[in-house]
Amino acid sequence: MSMTRKKKRATPKFKGKLPEDMQGCLEILKALQGKPDAGPFLEPVDWKRFDLPDYPLIIKRPMDLGTIEKRIFDEFYSTLNEFAQDVRLVWANAQKYNRQQSDIYKMSENLSRFFERRLTKLTKASSKRTRKRHSVLREVSRTDRKAFSELISQITSDQLGQLVETIREQCPGALLEEHDSVEIEIDKIDSSTLLDLNEYARDCIKRSANAENAPPESSRKRQRYR
Repeated sequence: MSMTRKKKRATPKFKGKLPEDMQGCLEILKALQGKPDAGPFLEPVDWKRFDLPDYPLIIKRPMDLGTIEKRIFDEFYSTLNEFAQDVRLVWANAQKYNRQQSDIYKMSENLSRFFERRLTKLTKASSKRTRKRHSVLREVSRTDRKAFSELISQITSDQLGQLVETIREQCPGALLEEHDSVEIEIDKIDSSTLLDLNEYARDCIKRSANAENAPPESSRKRQRYR
């Protein structure tokens, strides 16, 4: 396998913002592409040009850094691990096809070590962000469940009946029904349904308040003809 000249690559067009983890992957990839040893790995191996007829027979899943960059912008990867698998495949292919004493083999080892160090840092940062998001969600969930208890005490019996029907459809396990009584087990209502129920209850309370503050019909008629 011969070394190719380092070419200037056009950055794939992408409209929008990459997810935070994928932005981190792109930064690692750019750092790899900028390394002096990266030249042979920037684009697919042109085995016809370099007269390597056995290359496609030995390497069943070709991969290169340029293809990985395109996949990032095409939103091909959904996790860090999927991205990492493709990058590792680049090094694995190089080491499978080339002798251990060759320059290509040694270059792939150097780039692999650099990649794993950067990936470890990104993985730790990603895990920290995930734990923080989960912590926030748990806090919001407790707040919303407390709000639910306060809101349903302010709505009418008809409105409460409609709310119970919604729970029966969306989260039947959250209802404990015995004879003519119904008990709502708030902790068994999923977050999405709970948010919808809270919004419904707030809307009911708002409409009831507007109705109470509205002037009597006779008063409205008098005001209309003044």
